[in-house]
Amino acid sequence: MKYVYMIGVLAATLICTNAFAQHASPKTPVKMPVVAQQQELLMDCNLAARNSLISGDIKRVEDMCTKAMNVMEESYPDRGYMINPMLNLAFTYSLIGDFDKADPLLARAKKLGEKFFKPESSEMKSINDLIEDYNKRKGKPAQFDKSGVSSPH
Repeated sequence: MKYVYMIGVLAATLICTNAFAQHASPKTPVKMPVVAQQQELLMDCNLAARNSLISGDIKRVEDMCTKAMNVMEESYPDRGYMINPMLNLAFTYSLIGDFDKADPLLARAKKLGEKFFKPESSEMKSINDLIEDYNKRKGKPAQFDKSGVSSPH
């Protein structure tokens, strides 16, 4: 069952990452390294969230996604780039049953999504689908138990 949720989040992440991707502009080549670093930060956040299912390192997900949210919000306050890391972190919290931490992140992501995207957009559909899936899991036992994870080395 956790793989179904992971596939859903991965699909939403890919849609959001594509939607939030910074378009390269030939007029501003000086800013490209900054954009590339920020894109890498978003990818690291996505990977950290995915790998938390394997490694159980929730602290790494918190650190990476919080950093990505802050950098994206500071760098692009007029765009929705910070939504993706919020959703990744909220999803991770929901897997460990920490719904009190996930709720405000999802509410904020939805509010920002409504600010930046049209109601019928694929981005809002992805956000709403993730929230709907989250609400189905809410109140049920955690789907992820760190104690059952073994280190590969």
